[in-house]
This record gives sequence, C-alpha cells and structure tokens, in this order.
Amino acid sequence: MPFIDVVDQIAGFCAQRVSGTALVISDDNRMAQVHLQGGKIVFILCRGRRGRDGLAIMRTMKNARLTLDKAGVVNADGLDWPTEIVLGYLDGTLDDLPGTGVLGGASPRADTAAARPVATPGLTPDIKATLQRCLVKYVGPMAEIVCSDHFDGATDVRAVVMALAKEIPNDDQAAKFKVDVAKALDMPAF
Repeated sequence: MPFIDVVDQIAGFCAQRVSGTALVISDDNRMAQVHLQGGKIVFILCRGRRGRDGLAIMRTMKNARLTLDKAGVVNADGLDWPTEIVLGYLDGTLDDLPGTGVLGGASPRADTAAARPVATPGLTPDIKATLQRCLVKYVGPMAEIVCSDHFDGATDVRAVVMALAKEIPNDDQAAKFKVDVAKALDMPAF
C-alpha cells in the first residue's frame, strides 16, 4: 500500500490509544518499527537508526506493509517530538522536525507546546462547501459525488481531508490539495 496510507493507519492506532509495535516493511525491504504507548509514538527505529535519522529514512518509503504487534515490547526511550509532529513529518505535511532545521533552532522539547494539535471545527456546511470547491481542482466534477460519499456521518475535518486526499491519484496533487484546504480554512497543515 502507499506509504501515506501506512502513516494514516499509524495515526489511527494513535487515535485509538493503542500500545504495541507497528512493523513497517517497505517494498524494497527496509524495515521500521514504530513503538506506541497509549497512542503516543515513543520510539522509532528504521534500518538501525533511531529518532531523527530513523524518521528521515522511513519517510523515503514509497510503498509498504504494516502489521501491529500489540503484544510486542514497547521501547519507551522517548522521542523528542510529540506524536502529531512525527505523523506530520512522515506524511509530508511538515518539511522538517522542530529543532533540526527548517522549523527553527530551539530544542525539540521547547517546541512541544507549540506543536500540540489545534482544535478543528466540526464539519459545517461552509467547511463542506470549501472542501468540495478545493477538490474540484483535482478531480473535476466528480468532486461532488466523492465529497458526498465522505461527508456522510463524518464529524472530523482532518479525517475527511485525509480521506479526500486519498481519492486524488497523484501524490503530489494530493499533497497540494491538503495545502489548499489548510489555506482555505485558515487551519494548520493537514
């Protein structure tokens, strides 16, 4: 499956407050471990590299398989970034990790408070219209049908945006769609 889908599944484990080890094996046989404790990513290992180096290698995966070992021993050595930042870095919505380059020079722990997720509004009619308007640029008139399929029963804006982005066949365009939506809704990047 595409790596972005793997990241979405890991995000789902986090949302469900899962503890265990997510094992990721790329199509070119690179292996990564993502250790979760109560839904928080507490340790990353990829090709023998931990933390920032492991994340950088993991982020280059194109397609991968994922299994979750709930009985696996969780290594809680600790990461220097909150789960939301790690997921944002892995899914490409963040260019770099706090304290390592693009996002600033402060220590990662100092950036933790600023990195906490911002509460997102519910899926209001205005937000639905904005999402559909943004999607038209990438899938044309099918946007109305695609949106209605995803809006039924949905309440979380981020989840809907991620689901709609998966409907765009080109990964670069899907990433641009998420940027367009964030700008249109005046929200942090998805």
